[in-house]
Amino acid sequence: MNQIIRNAEAVLPDGIRTVDIAIDNGQFVPAENCKSDKIIDASGFLAVPGFIDTHIHGYGGYGTEDCDPDSILAMSELLLKEGVTSFFPTVYTDKEEKMLSAIEAIAKAAGKEHGASISGIHVEGPFISKEKIGAQAAEGRHDPDVMMMRRIIEAGNGLVKAMTIAPELPDTDKIVRIAEEYGIVLLMGHTNASYDEALMALSMGIHHTTHMYNAMSGINHKNPGAAGCALMHDTMYAEIIADGIHVNKDLALFTMKAKGKDRTILITDALKPTGQIMAPFTANGTEVVLRNGAWVSKENTGLLEGSALTMHKAFRNAVSWGLSIEAAAAASSSNPACLYSMKDRGSIEYGKTADFLLLDRNLNISRIFHKGEQYVVQQS
Repeated sequence: MNQIIRNAEAVLPDGIRTVDIAIDNGQFVPAENCKSDKIIDASGFLAVPGFIDTHIHGYGGYGTEDCDPDSILAMSELLLKEGVTSFFPTVYTDKEEKMLSAIEAIAKAAGKEHGASISGIHVEGPFISKEKIGAQAAEGRHDPDVMMMRRIIEAGNGLVKAMTIAPELPDTDKIVRIAEEYGIVLLMGHTNASYDEALMALSMGIHHTTHMYNAMSGINHKNPGAAGCALMHDTMYAEIIADGIHVNKDLALFTMKAKGKDRTILITDALKPTGQIMAPFTANGTEVVLRNGAWVSKENTGLLEGSALTMHKAFRNAVSWGLSIEAAAAASSSNPACLYSMKDRGSIEYGKTADFLLLDRNLNISRIFHKGEQYVVQQS
């Protein structure tokens, strides 16, 4: 269906302007070239690109740990209702057989979605630090292994686009070369790297970080660690879990401003029970409960298991903390699209896929468009 959304305050690459947004065959086109079947008056609404979540384990009771294509497809449908138009299902570090099974399930689901597009796979490990294992399965951790890396890539059938790695481990350079060969973005994460080791990784071409500050060597005035490297060097991107729990909100805002408009990427790192209504709640085989907005172990409520964030909430949090709407939109969409070479999406521009949201004055989602089709109208 061709349609025109008139008078929207749209977040565009050159700023926020009032425009008419025209859609033809699922793509943005100039309004003067569009013979519309439907016209929507968007006066008083803000148009932002659809959210892209490049680090998410599960949603609504479905997760990558299910190793089931149907679970990934269910995630896709539910995530679209939250304004996510593209996502990277993220695989935990685990025994190799389990990891490969999860990756294969995602690859089988890709192309069959009726919701958010499966635009890649993020493999969180297994080449990570023993000291910064976090909630990952320690028995699945490995030092870099070229043959294992190739088995992971083969299981993903071209969809592995991101991999978390601790760059201080031996033979990281071999993984870097394979990643470059296949166009995979490596992220420093679950790492205990010294500042010098992080700098070496940067020189090898690792320019991104997994959930900044979490499960990584922190900043010390004599050894700034991986976090300091990411913060101080302009070529480094930083994932931020913007729930105010994983990272103090003032530090999160400082980091987002320090990295500039183009180098912050908002993620959820959400676990399987996020958005699930009925208990029991489990994440990667562990029973969890919700405490103060995050998932913690039911047996040990002092142990943080992971996020219960949505991309919409992350966007709103960032704006409420003081980030500009333009910067929050970039961090939620155009920045991940740029980093992961998703050239057909991530911004409201002619020729790109018409993935966008209409938000009301309180930044509530009013309408969601995916590939030009209106899928959901939510009441604020």
